[in-house]
Amino acid sequence: MPLHRLLLAIVLFVGLSDKLCAQDTARTANLTVTPVGRLTQLSLRDGSTLNGRVLEVTPGTVRFESSIGETTISRANIVSVRQVDPESVHEGEVWPEDPSRTRLFFAPTGRTMRAGEYYFSDVFIFLPSGQVGVTDRITLGGGMSLIPGLGVDEQLFYLTPKVGLYASDNVHVAIGALVASARNLLDVGPAGIGYGVATFGGENASVTTAAGVAFANGETASSTLLMIGGSTRVSRSLALVTENYLVTGHSGSVISGGVRVLSDHIAVDIALGSQADPDHFGLFPYLSFIYRW
Repeated sequence: MPLHRLLLAIVLFVGLSDKLCAQDTARTANLTVTPVGRLTQLSLRDGSTLNGRVLEVTPGTVRFESSIGETTISRANIVSVRQVDPESVHEGEVWPEDPSRTRLFFAPTGRTMRAGEYYFSDVFIFLPSGQVGVTDRITLGGGMSLIPGLGVDEQLFYLTPKVGLYASDNVHVAIGALVASARNLLDVGPAGIGYGVATFGGENASVTTAAGVAFANGETASSTLLMIGGSTRVSRSLALVTENYLVTGHSGSVISGGVRVLSDHIAVDIALGSQADPDHFGLFPYLSFIYRW
C-alpha cells in the first residue's frame, strides 16, 4: 500500500476510535478538579480568561476560584480549558501558550492540536493553509499556493494529516505526512513526505527530532530526511526557534534560526536559513504568520 494511503487509513482508524470513546464535549473534556499548587486557565465565550482552580465539576457547571473570588460557570460558556504548566507562571503572571506549539518553522512538532482548535497560517503571503484538531490525537490540515501569474491548475495543493501516538507532560510522539499535488506542474501523481516526530520538553523549552521519507507514485526514496530543532521561551512575547535538516547519503545540510513573536492567539516567525556548505553558502529568509482560535 502506498505510504500516503496508509497514513490516511491510520488517521481514519484513530479518529473513529476517539469518537467512540468520547463521552464529553471537546471544549470541556479535560475539566477536572485542580490539584493544590497548580493552576487551570479557562477561556470564556465573552473573550475573558480566568486563572485559578477548579473546585468542583458537575455535568452542567464548574465551581471556580480565581483572584475575583469563587464563582459558578456554565460549561456551555467555556471555550477552552488549559492546565497551566508551572513553568508558564512568572512572578504571578501566566504567560500565554504558544499559538504555534504544533510546529517549529516549517517542520511539525510531536504535539497535535486539541479537539476543536483551529489555526490559519500563511508563509510568504503566497502559501496559506489551515489546521483543525479533529480530536486530541488527530490534526488535519491543508492549503494551496497563491502564486501570482499562475492559473488554478498550476497552483500547488497540499494536505497535512498528523496523528498523535503518545502524549505526556514532557514527551509527544506523532506520525504524519505532507501530501502535495499540482495538476499541470508535476509529472507524477501525489507526492510528498511521510514522517515520524518526537518532541521532548515542556511548553517553554523543548527539542524536536524527526525522520521522513519522500514518496511519489507509490514509490519511496532511498534516502532519509532527518531534522532536529527546538524552541525556548525567553519572555512573555518572544521565543527563539531553530530547525535543521540533513539528508542521509548527502554531504549538504540546512540550518536555520530565528525568533517567534507571540501573543494569546497570534505568532509571527522571522528567521534566516543557510545551506551548511562553505562552497555554496547563502542566506535565505523565512516569514510566517499564525492565528489560532
